[in-house]
Amino acid sequence: MANEQGARNLAILVYALQSAAFFTGGLTLLGAVIVNYVKRDIANGTWVDSHFDWQISTFWWNLLGTIVGTGTVFLLGLGYVVLAVVWIWLVYRIAKGWLRLLANEAM
Repeated sequence: MANEQGARNLAILVYALQSAAFFTGGLTLLGAVIVNYVKRDIANGTWVDSHFDWQISTFWWNLLGTIVGTGTVFLLGLGYVVLAVVWIWLVYRIAKGWLRLLANEAM
């Protein structure tokens, strides 16, 4: 139970870092995924483990989308549309994960 509460607290920290990325130009997303990887063993075997997986995949898919969006800006502004979709998707992923975590539900 103590391990589960510690993992839950770390997942809250990661969602907070992911949210802060909107104000830091994305830098805290890197810090968030580092926390996920370094502390992943704490969540193993708990329902919080699914949140760690969710947060890690959120980082990698967001990175891919940002690279594609940035790389296609020159194509009639298509990249701006891609970046907007990535931004909305990131808001969705953080909100959905955080709400489920606060409700003590796995992803």
